[in-house]
Amino acid sequence: MIYMYKELVREAKKGEGAAVETLLNKLNPLIYSAIRKQGRGLDPGDLYQEACIIFLEAVRDFDENRGVPFLAFIKSRIYFGIHNLARKSRNTLSLDRSLWEEDGLSALEMLEDSETRIEDLIIGKEIYEKLKEGIDILTPKQKGVIMGHFFQNKKLMDIARDKGVHYKGVLKLKDRALKRLRRYLEDFE
Repeated sequence: MIYMYKELVREAKKGEGAAVETLLNKLNPLIYSAIRKQGRGLDPGDLYQEACIIFLEAVRDFDENRGVPFLAFIKSRIYFGIHNLARKSRNTLSLDRSLWEEDGLSALEMLEDSETRIEDLIIGKEIYEKLKEGIDILTPKQKGVIMGHFFQNKKLMDIARDKGVHYKGVLKLKDRALKRLRRYLEDFE
């Protein structure tokens, strides 16, 4: 099989120091590219040292009888090696560990309980019913603006266009309706 750096690889496999150094220098751009792409957030100097170790192991393990070109073999070994190093060294947060020493609370204890309490459901239902009653006391025009704007997500400009009135008129209707609803709901509390 013919591949690039064939003689250099053979000499490096025999333990020839000059051949290993020359080969490493020729593959430095590949190593730095892998560090840039796979090792974000980690020290590039440390990753380069690790990549050199991966390189030496790959040279030792390379078998030209398998039919894989040396550059393809070394590239995949270096990229995946650095990727695995970066993956292992990412900071992980345990939910059982305390985040701050002073309070002693674990991350799990600090998470908010997402279960809805029955009291909240009852209060929410009461407010909903009261709001529904409050909308019923509005004038038909005010009710139309509130329903269109807040429940059908229409813009005030579109409501004005549909009703054939000026935008300012719809805006004033909305403001008067909200003021009336606030007064009605304040009496409820």
